Amino acid sequence: MRKNLFYYLFAVLCTATLFTSCSDDDKNGNNGGEGLGLNSFVVGTYNSQLKVFLEGVDLTESAPISQRIYVKSEDENKVMVSLRNFAIDIAGTPFTVGDIVVGGVVLEGDASQVVLQETKATIQHADLGTLDITVSGNVVAEKVNMTINVVQHMPEDPSTTMNIEVKVTGTRISTEADDADYSTVFAGWYPRTENGFTCDYTGEGFELTEPSKGITMVAKGYNKISISSFNVSFPVKPEFGSVISSYKYRSLKTEEVTIEKQADGSFSIGEYKGSIAAVANKREAVEYTISGSISSDKEMTLKINIKSETYNVNYTFVSGVLKTGKELLDVTINEDILAYKPSIVTSSMGGNWIILYAKPDAQAEQLKIVPKLVVSDGAKVFYNGELYNGGVIDCSKTQRINIVSEKDYSEGKTTGEEYIISCGILNFATDLEQWELKNNTDDEDMKYYEPIGGWTTSNPGVEYLKSMSFFTKYDKTKPYAVHEAAVGYSGKAAKLTTLNSSGSTLGMVPYVTSGSLFNGVFITEISNTLKSTRFGQPCDREPKTFSGVYKYTAGEKYYVCPDPKKANVANLDESKTDAPAMNAVLYEVSDYMTDYLDGTNLLDPDNDKIVAIASVKDAGEKAEWTSFNVSFEWKKGISWNASKKYKLAIVCSSSKDGDKFSGAPGSTLYIDDLKVSF
Repeated sequence: MRKNLFYYLFAVLCTATLFTSCSDDDKNGNNGGEGLGLNSFVVGTYNSQLKVFLEGVDLTESAPISQRIYVKSEDENKVMVSLRNFAIDIAGTPFTVGDIVVGGVVLEGDASQVVLQETKATIQHADLGTLDITVSGNVVAEKVNMTINVVQHMPEDPSTTMNIEVKVTGTRISTEADDADYSTVFAGWYPRTENGFTCDYTGEGFELTEPSKGITMVAKGYNKISISSFNVSFPVKPEFGSVISSYKYRSLKTEEVTIEKQADGSFSIGEYKGSIAAVANKREAVEYTISGSISSDKEMTLKINIKSETYNVNYTFVSGVLKTGKELLDVTINEDILAYKPSIVTSSMGGNWIILYAKPDAQAEQLKIVPKLVVSDGAKVFYNGELYNGGVIDCSKTQRINIVSEKDYSEGKTTGEEYIISCGILNFATDLEQWELKNNTDDEDMKYYEPIGGWTTSNPGVEYLKSMSFFTKYDKTKPYAVHEAAVGYSGKAAKLTTLNSSGSTLGMVPYVTSGSLFNGVFITEISNTLKSTRFGQPCDREPKTFSGVYKYTAGEKYYVCPDPKKANVANLDESKTDAPAMNAVLYEVSDYMTDYLDGTNLLDPDNDKIVAIASVKDAGEKAEWTSFNVSFEWKKGISWNASKKYKLAIVCSSSKDGDKFSGAPGSTLYIDDLKVSF
């Protein structure tokens, strides 16, 4: 039980990230602390030893944990302490905890001894109860002594506690507190160059042919890497005579090892020890070690030793510059029609987007633009299956580009890391006349369409259910939630339908999925599907009214999801009748590109970001097209402030409680001519 409590205690610290206070990024990682107060004697990177005690029992008695502690500046006499990717082995079972970050630690004392004043924080956890955290310590002559104490008050009896104590001792090795994760920076393929691989063995007939091309490094977590299997030429014992070529080399690899930044800006690669079994009369058993370094310009050097009963050979591999990335590093579009600089967005599910925002008067022809794309060194860009070297891309519709690494391109590949280009027009209006295919597939059952101009739907979520039908039980032949309606109020319209999405035993698969239409982007977040909807677009004008036309039919049976965390469970409630939702929400942001509201908080009345809402409150069943025109209602004491940044979201749904996974399957909302007036 204590093992479990230890794990969950620190897991919750990782999840909560323990910010007692947080400074702006530009104040963190101050080099050397020039011009600071006590910070100049504290800020930096510490090579540390960690002793961990659970109720006084030393979990690290056999060996302390070697790990770095980072101290960053918040102001002249206040710092943030970071312990990244904390992990511990308990009775042979490894527990990876994650990040522990404590801010607002006040410094006292003088140059001879800087005291990290005791700093407290309290977390209320639904399962573990109250967690009291205390951090304290001191730095004397470049050496840190610190204690992180956690007291858990048991949920069933708060007077009963569990105590964990982490004692930290370490030496400052740098005045730079760089706790960035470099595993992805250095991951990739390192090509073998001429004279880039040598060894100290020169026996007759021996040829150093492998590795013939290069070595691949893989990111394995926070400053952890592995090296994929590669061949190294190794001499054959004479008694074995002439053997097949596959026994003239050894296939080596490393499992997870640590990379650490050094004071000169280079990185060390931790030593890995491995072994390979013998093959009778063909190959000797060997033991090998691999370690190395990476220079600041990404040149990798590996030191390799392979030892058998007969031979002991040392190798050195020095690569050329890493040229294996397939990332889009920056995008620039010198077009007056865009309102803001493009943004690159990446999902936790692995998808990538280039988000563009066009000015309100943008016309389709003006959105045929030439982007300047900066990609990983050596990578190539493919557009519509062809090598892209600059040219017009029609951004009035969703487009896709592929970034292909130099290694993959050399092997003839034309697909790599895909980036979806999405452009929203900031006029906050749509007549729903133009729709486009959003998923490039030959499978007719999987195809779906959405309106152009920065409008999206809940269809990407349904696509995921279809693609994972083995688990979700929602067959690909079943319908999408949003379709183009050929006959609308004026021309075409959107048809939104609430689905019975099966609600498999997986809690993430809802029983009820409502059809929704909104301005913004849908980026799948499977851990919480409501976070997939990133509502709204930048708005620099005061909105006055929200208008449109609709008609609606409620489904026959209404289902209530009692706990949105268990979306697969819904109970029939014959007392309820479904209704649509049509809302426009103005909310404040700190940054147009990275700040947004989603399905978990868009209509939360207690959300301080929300400043005004225009809502069709009396919406219900309407057999004929019905107009609405509602004014924005501002929160008490709040008014438009031109100096602030806002986003404006227009969201329509076939079930008003769809964000709670409740509604009546079959409920159908037709919507047309949506518009916000200013």
